[in-house]
Formats: sequence, C-alpha cells, structure tokens
Amino acid sequence: MTTELRQSLSAYATDSLSTDAFVALWREQGDGLCDQLPPAYRRALDDMLMRIESSRLFSGDSCSFSRESLLEAFTLWLDRAEAKLSSS
Repeated sequence: MTTELRQSLSAYATDSLSTDAFVALWREQGDGLCDQLPPAYRRALDDMLMRIESSRLFSGDSCSFSRESLLEAFTLWLDRAEAKLSSS
C-alpha cells in the first residue's frame, strides 16, 4: 500500500499524475493506512489533501503553500506512518 503512495509522489512531482488522480489515490490508500494509525494521522492527511485540492484554484504556487512543500509534507507523513506501523 505504501509503495503505491510513494510512487504517486514521484509521478505527481513530474506531472505524470493529475491532481485529481493523486488526491483520489491518497484518499483511498491513505484512508486504509489511517485505520491502523492514531487519529492525528488522519487529521494531518485530511489537512494536506484539502491544501492540495485548494492549490488547483491557483495557476501557480500560492503564497501559503507550494507544490514542492506539499510533496515534502506528504513524504514526511508517509515516512512517519511507515515508521509507526513497523513499530507496532
């Protein structure tokens, strides 16, 4: 499950994956992961997904968050989720 999410980060970064497809994948796969993680992970993921969905309203990066910073946040979230799952 995490492999597909990690691959989506690279694909989205290179525009090989649309925002809609990226969000749909993370909502589906991330939801499954969140079922195994503390509630704070779901809140953080929902917040990041709302930001990336909001970014579609702008032609470029907004002053609040950039695509690069969002991808870094998703990467960090996934790293921490994998670490939490492996320590359980």
